[in-house]
Amino acid sequence: MSAKPDEELIAEVLGGDSGAFTELAERHRPRVERLCRRFFSDEEMARDIAQESFIRAFTALATYRAEMPFGGWLRAIVVNLCYDELRRRRRRPEELIGDFSAPEVQWMQTANVASPEDLVGEAEQRREAYDLAHRLLDTLKAEDRMVMVLKESEDMSVSEIAQTLGWSEAKVKIRAFRARQALRKQAERMLAAGRNRLQS
Repeated sequence: MSAKPDEELIAEVLGGDSGAFTELAERHRPRVERLCRRFFSDEEMARDIAQESFIRAFTALATYRAEMPFGGWLRAIVVNLCYDELRRRRRRPEELIGDFSAPEVQWMQTANVASPEDLVGEAEQRREAYDLAHRLLDTLKAEDRMVMVLKESEDMSVSEIAQTLGWSEAKVKIRAFRARQALRKQAERMLAAGRNRLQS
């Protein structure tokens, strides 16, 4: 892979060399797919959204302005596609408490002092935490889930989230507060269900 900067590859694509976009996409693919997996535990869904993100980026490349790094512009496309998909899904909180696997139950016992935010952060390290974090995140409204993932997993600031989603900073702060409250409530239900299973 060449060491050409993103802007040079973009200029080549806009000049008619569509092959340069392949190089650009491969450079950013790991980060894009990782971001999609933070929103969706289904690997195929995450890959599909990542692929759709690159298609959108390619067709909209003429609108890209170099004031923003290409990675940030692409991230905004990914985030908005994930947001659209989350709004289509609308899972109910009641679907959270289902059958837990033995590793999940065991991990819950060791993690019952962790905050829901820690659970989401820990998802990068452990499969059990990943599955539980997604169960928790699945219970949130799409707006709350967007803010929680971008803030806790992507370490984005309130202003970065607001800019990416086209929201006011006040809306991001309100959504972050609501998301934390909802996550804590659902985490308590989850831990209670796990304890009950261990005792039965």
